[in-house]
Amino acid sequence: MKKIIAILLFSICTFVLHANVAQPGLREAGGANSYTLLFEEDSSAYKKIQMKEERISVQLYKGYAVIKGEYWMHNHSEEDIVMKAGYPINATYATHKNASDLTEIKFRELYAIRVFSDGNKVDVEKKRQENPVDSKLDIYEYGYDDSEWYIWQNKFPSASTTKIDVYFIMNTNQATVREGYDGKDYNGFIYVFETGASWKPPIGKGKLRIQMMDGMDRKDIHGVSSTFNLGYSRKAKILEAGFHDLIPEHEDNFVMTYSEKIEGFNFENVVENKEVLFNAIDRFSTSKEIFKNEAVDFPSPFDIPNTGSFIVGLVFFLGVFGIPLLGLLFVIYLIYRLVFKKRKKSPTTI
Repeated sequence: MKKIIAILLFSICTFVLHANVAQPGLREAGGANSYTLLFEEDSSAYKKIQMKEERISVQLYKGYAVIKGEYWMHNHSEEDIVMKAGYPINATYATHKNASDLTEIKFRELYAIRVFSDGNKVDVEKKRQENPVDSKLDIYEYGYDDSEWYIWQNKFPSASTTKIDVYFIMNTNQATVREGYDGKDYNGFIYVFETGASWKPPIGKGKLRIQMMDGMDRKDIHGVSSTFNLGYSRKAKILEAGFHDLIPEHEDNFVMTYSEKIEGFNFENVVENKEVLFNAIDRFSTSKEIFKNEAVDFPSPFDIPNTGSFIVGLVFFLGVFGIPLLGLLFVIYLIYRLVFKKRKKSPTTI
């Protein structure tokens, strides 16, 4: 059964999240269709650029992931467009199915980010945005009303395709899946396809390829949530998911838990090794070798072993409320005894 992520005494789940490249904007709270750009000067370009293809290459290590995103963006208009593109960071992705069902995914930072447009490196700015509109638009497209983005200026020549390449490293050693009093610390990775909805629909085609590193293989994957057909190569230790003509929604986001949390993990050493890691992800993303895939199915990434939450919850309840309840019962018993004895001693009238 899929574990629900909620606040307080319900389930809580925190993951590292990687969002699709997007045109920065605000979506109305609750996931309605209303959408407002963060940069009004780019409003004339809205829905004129289509993501014809995206190819996401990921190498998962114990404690971190290295990501390369390749995006083929086509300008359908007859004029050159210069506009801002970006990745949302340090925000919260949330959705409600009903009043008691909240899914919440937090992500903190992208490290050593590099962006190239048609092979030319572009300057990336970390920009904090506050809600410039009104109280009804209180959630960033994939975050709350106070969020940060990595932003860059991108030129899209008329009636042509521009290729954007993005590299970065993420700390996956921060994922926790919790239901009630049961909890488990995993490595967690999420790719949010949904942010691609800010471009002209649909996304023509796409592929997500995840290679297990550090000697890991399929048995180290605890759970996967995906609407796409998954294939796995035993030889290459690669998990693949692909699609065509996608108008991404929440259900299309890819969620994965793997390995175990590493205590005392030194992520700074990982970032210092970025050149070696980026060279490795480049080789992986450009490899033409074809491997035989087998169809695979995984349990929900929110499933965790039951460790006796009922007993723990009962002990907690009795510890907090047991003494007051016993006191109340004792007072009720005294009142009952006094009233009963008084009635028993009262004279009987014939």
